[in-house]
Amino acid sequence: MTVQAKALITLLPSDQGGLPHELPFRTQSLVVCAGTGEHGEGPSRPFQVAITADDEEPLSPGDWLHVVTIATTDDDAVEYLRPGERFRLWCGHDVGTGIVSRRLI
Repeated sequence: MTVQAKALITLLPSDQGGLPHELPFRTQSLVVCAGTGEHGEGPSRPFQVAITADDEEPLSPGDWLHVVTIATTDDDAVEYLRPGERFRLWCGHDVGTGIVSRRLI
């Protein structure tokens, strides 16, 4: 089963520990670390995800918000990627944050 969700993400600029380059509008190389409970404050769990920018523009560090679709084949993600849940984006280290706006599947 594929779990998909719409989310708003912010990528950290490189001077704050983020990536030194933009990401293509479709990438498979990120991990979402999502928590359980309101606002993701419970124990976190990593999920390998594919992220696609809805506007098909590159994802630039330092931009305030990108509207994206997150997809993962990890069945446990259903419990973690619920509307309102906050998460961290990880690529060897934290590179951004996000919040799930709605679940698609």
